[in-house]
Amino acid sequence: MANVELDQEEDKPLDPEMEKVRRKMVRLLGISIAIMLVGVMAVLAGVVYKVVKTEDAPSVATNALLVPSQAPLQLTAQLPDGFLVAHVALDGNRVLFHGKGSDGAARVIIFDMATARIIAEIALQGS
Repeated sequence: MANVELDQEEDKPLDPEMEKVRRKMVRLLGISIAIMLVGVMAVLAGVVYKVVKTEDAPSVATNALLVPSQAPLQLTAQLPDGFLVAHVALDGNRVLFHGKGSDGAARVIIFDMATARIIAEIALQGS
């Protein structure tokens, strides 16, 4: 008998105030779903963009030095006369020579292997 009473209560129309509240809730639900869908689509678009962008990127850096497979690369760096090399460092295709010039002052020379030329000479002064 309790089932019959519940069915009768569910069939009754809502009063106008409750109907307004129900419509507002349905509208809010629709807007919330739309916002969530837009957010999910934006995230998916970002993921797809990142995946496509990294696949299209070149595997070798733009200023990287390509070494021939049949023979080693042979270059000559023309350091200034009297330059004494103390340390050498390599960064990609650039070689840094740290040492003393003919006048005894500390200097740094940067040699670019891609262009086979010295790109910077830096005089070091200490206090």
